[in-house]
Amino acid sequence: MKKFFSSVFLLFTILLFSASTSAQESNFQFYGNVRLAHIGNDTEASGLGGDNTLLRIRPGVKYFFNENHSFSGRLVYLVSKEAEPFEFTIKANGNRQLAYGSLSFDEFYYQYTKEDFLLKMGRFQKSISVLSNAGRSHLRFQSNANFVHWSDGLYLKKGLNSEWFGEAIIEYQNRDALSFPYKANLNYGNSEHNFNYYLGAENRTRDQNNIIQKGFGIFFAPNAYSKPDGFSTYVALASRITFDFPAEDVLKGGSFRIVGELGQNLNTEFKNGTSAVTSFGINKYAEKHELMVEFASTDSQWLTASPYGVNSEEIEIRYRFIFRSDLNFDIRYRIRESRSDIVPTQYSTFLRATYSF
Repeated sequence: MKKFFSSVFLLFTILLFSASTSAQESNFQFYGNVRLAHIGNDTEASGLGGDNTLLRIRPGVKYFFNENHSFSGRLVYLVSKEAEPFEFTIKANGNRQLAYGSLSFDEFYYQYTKEDFLLKMGRFQKSISVLSNAGRSHLRFQSNANFVHWSDGLYLKKGLNSEWFGEAIIEYQNRDALSFPYKANLNYGNSEHNFNYYLGAENRTRDQNNIIQKGFGIFFAPNAYSKPDGFSTYVALASRITFDFPAEDVLKGGSFRIVGELGQNLNTEFKNGTSAVTSFGINKYAEKHELMVEFASTDSQWLTASPYGVNSEEIEIRYRFIFRSDLNFDIRYRIRESRSDIVPTQYSTFLRATYSF
């Protein structure tokens, strides 16, 4: 425990130094976040088991060569109260994530921007998130909770018209150091070096029906999907929609928000490859409070990198208190029921504070 708190002190010192330096260097922009969380996971209904207290700290710096070209690098350190032995690594050394006790880079990329075009090349973070209070995704969600994931590759974003934009991702995965929690049989075990691809389009302009997000995309992972007759290509379609109903008087400037996601694995039986997620929430009540109830149903062959359990049904209740624009607190309670009789129902909680700078 002493080592754990020593780590906290050291890393906060680094943050303070970074913050003071940022004011002196006009071409530099310092950014990042610190997250402290207690996560419980248990077969008891309290969901308090596991007793896992974690610290994740991510200080980063962006250097602007000019208005179009920049370079970003961000360190990440992840440790639990067990104070795991320190290790520096540039690979994902955990189970499809960064292991506890590790220091690494979760961002290290060149960026080019011009008008309605953006390019990132290197190591970066990119989720295909819905605009729910939790901001998650059933297709591609990185570094959720206190985990650390990343993508090595290329990201492109291009405006298609005044409302729609297109996105493309080319991601590299090493068979022995997967950096993203793809599930079960989507294991990239056929080749040492692998690439997957995402292509999608999205609209985040509010329309007359109070839809503030609508989007769809397709994900390909060639020869990475282990099936009984050998490796095949994983192909998944995904769609998302968000309704936001302003209720300024009732919710003191906030809104009611309804979100849905629907996806299908195209390389399996239809009944085994569907993912459906929906949530209902109160968004920014008095600019301080958010509350959400989310339901998810995930078939056995929906294997994308998401926070939802495979072959299960789950419900989650989440509350967020926005203390300041740079500091919030989250409380979560989740019930995950497997469709398999031999897998017990899991109950999970977390208490979490996140400071962004």
